[in-house]
Amino acid sequence: MTEENKNKLNKNKNKKEKKVKNKKIITFDKIFWILAVVAISIIAYIGKDFDWDTVLNTTDANFNNVEITFDLFGDTKNTVTQTETNIDGTKENLKIYFIDVGQADSTLVIDNDKTMLIDAGTNDQGENVVEFLKNKGITKIDYLVGTHPHEDHIGGLDNVIDSFDIGTIYMPKVQTNTKTFESVLDSISNKGLKITTPNINDTFTLSDAQCQIMSTVDDESNLNLSSIVIRMTYGEQSYLFMGDAEKENEQTRSWPQTNVLKVGHHGSDTSTTKNFLSQVKPKIAIISVGKDNSYGHPKQIVLDKLSNIGAEIYRTDTSGTILLTSNGVINKVETNIK
Repeated sequence: MTEENKNKLNKNKNKKEKKVKNKKIITFDKIFWILAVVAISIIAYIGKDFDWDTVLNTTDANFNNVEITFDLFGDTKNTVTQTETNIDGTKENLKIYFIDVGQADSTLVIDNDKTMLIDAGTNDQGENVVEFLKNKGITKIDYLVGTHPHEDHIGGLDNVIDSFDIGTIYMPKVQTNTKTFESVLDSISNKGLKITTPNINDTFTLSDAQCQIMSTVDDESNLNLSSIVIRMTYGEQSYLFMGDAEKENEQTRSWPQTNVLKVGHHGSDTSTTKNFLSQVKPKIAIISVGKDNSYGHPKQIVLDKLSNIGAEIYRTDTSGTILLTSNGVINKVETNIK
């Protein structure tokens, strides 16, 4: 091959390599811009109805398991899967109503389709408690708890027993000869039911909530000490229902930290000691108490102790019926519930 033919061959080879190189660059550029346009289009489409300000300004937002899939080389596909765990987006399956029954106690717990009623107010409040439960669609009380046989706690139990299907009835062993107590026993007997007296550390379950008996004492000289105290856990949250338990009950054991405290004995200074609070450290404190009651409840010293540990305090005398809802991660409180 002559030198001239070699030069022509090399020249043609260089032209072909340059042409292929340019073609690769053009192909890459085209792919880049196609991807860019597709990505921008998808982001615009997803975001057109999305409230970014809400997400950016909501500190409690907690989105998990988010998956977005794009088919960049065929038809554009958009798949979004979201597990809702923020308080505004998740079903709040636990509801706790601290019913305003004046200078008395009544707490309704609803966990999915299971219910627990702790106390039912005074004799005069019994029908009001029944009406409240019916308005909430309640037809059965799975666990009915009479914390102790004082009229301001069990006065309305006979009305409730007469009006609903009743599962387990928890009451302490102590008895009284009051007409109120006898009326409750009559209602229990008339429906062929029985009383179960729990022991400390006994457990039972609603739907997802786990309940444990924390205290109950057989003391007929001070019925408050016989109060059945229940601690309930639901997901990451916990709740302590103290009945009228007093400092003697608080001193009988160690207490785990608990998010929500149903304050004992209507905020009396016979309960809620400093040592007890230093263990429980509640973030929310609920006091069931009557407006301008003759006992002076809640006592200022108790309110101060709760404030000093940073607890948010809610009272039925100033806020009416209080509703606490939870998804197991966060508690939300609403007041003046009808």
